[in-house]
Amino acid sequence: MRLVLFDLDDTLLDGDCSALWNDWMVERGWIDSPGEYLARTQAMNVVYRAGRLRLEQYLAETLSPLAGRHEEEVAVEVAAFIDERIAPRMFPQGRELVARHRGEGDLSLLISASSRHLVGPVARCLGIEQVIAVEPELSAGRFTGATTGVLSYRGGKVARLEAWLAERNAVASHLCFYSDSQNDLPLLNRVDRPVVVNPDPVLAEVARLEGWERLEWCHGKDVTTGRRRRDSHA
Repeated sequence: MRLVLFDLDDTLLDGDCSALWNDWMVERGWIDSPGEYLARTQAMNVVYRAGRLRLEQYLAETLSPLAGRHEEEVAVEVAAFIDERIAPRMFPQGRELVARHRGEGDLSLLISASSRHLVGPVARCLGIEQVIAVEPELSAGRFTGATTGVLSYRGGKVARLEAWLAERNAVASHLCFYSDSQNDLPLLNRVDRPVVVNPDPVLAEVARLEGWERLEWCHGKDVTTGRRRRDSHA
């Protein structure tokens, strides 16, 4: 199996799907005290970018507006949200890369620290069938506001990937991972071919020292710098 892993937020997507979803929930009137809610979540996003976020705290905040809502109600809103806010922000170079890997026979997997109720539909929009994401807890078809299982964040992404492979009794002959964030260093160091996309400053410096391939994407422009790590496989 040749397995290609993609991070979502700030990698394939120009932005963070959870932060954009927070704005959508505010507009739909799902948030009490929206100004305070957005201030708290935006402050936590700053901490995330600095590599210091406790994801449990962020998820407790951002999943609480879904508590008691039926998954079908949420799915209808997510579909509209993706059409209006997410699809226009997908990097065209990312879409092309996903399609190219599919054409080469690679199996693609979207692995994200965002919740499955967002990541799953985005993956389908991109034509990616396999997903690892934070699992929101459901009870009788309704969100509880909690999560289940290992969070796909930092080292948790490695643990979830290993579990995903074990469940399928699969061995990856080649692993490639595209990411923007220092939070993904545990998984970037696990794969055969790490590729950084619009990296944050910490990840950019690691990539420079390691000689990892670097991609700079924006809408309508693609610049590739650096080189593949010497022990990677094409």
